[in-house]
Amino acid sequence: MDKIKAQSSKVGELIFAAETGAAYQKVLLLTWDILRETGVLLWLIICLVFVGAEWFWQTSIQLGGQARNWYEGLKEPTNEEPKSAGEIGQSIADTLGSGAANLLYQAKQQLGMDATPPAPKPEAPTPPPKATTPQPTPVSAPPKTPPATPSAPTTTIIEPPSTPAAESDSEE
Repeated sequence: MDKIKAQSSKVGELIFAAETGAAYQKVLLLTWDILRETGVLLWLIICLVFVGAEWFWQTSIQLGGQARNWYEGLKEPTNEEPKSAGEIGQSIADTLGSGAANLLYQAKQQLGMDATPPAPKPEAPTPPPKATTPQPTPVSAPPKTPPATPSAPTTTIIEPPSTPAAESDSEE
């Protein structure tokens, strides 16, 4: 029994010594710092993955659009309406793009990169109208009966369509 008392007093002295408390305190603080800095590193890696995925996505979209424009340039122009599936796909892409843009903004801000707030995307450019022969604009006769209520007079000026030949004659 004396051996047990002697050993327990040695263990108590070691546990409750000032050096032991300071050593365990250092271990806990160092462990906490390691865990916190590891968490920050993992978060920055996740942000980098988001930024890399966004770069890949934008580059893929750009290359796909260029390939589509090239392919459509090979075909003869037609008067077909846009496909409804394409319109649906575009609206889905726009919806997902706004959420992804916000997430990407946050990730870039965390990485300390140029974090400009996401701007609304411009609408897709419409193809230029096809050249057609200008049609004369019909002129209607003024109404024969005056309006029942007095109103400010309106004047409509109708100009004939200009042609390149008419413009070169007038400039001389």
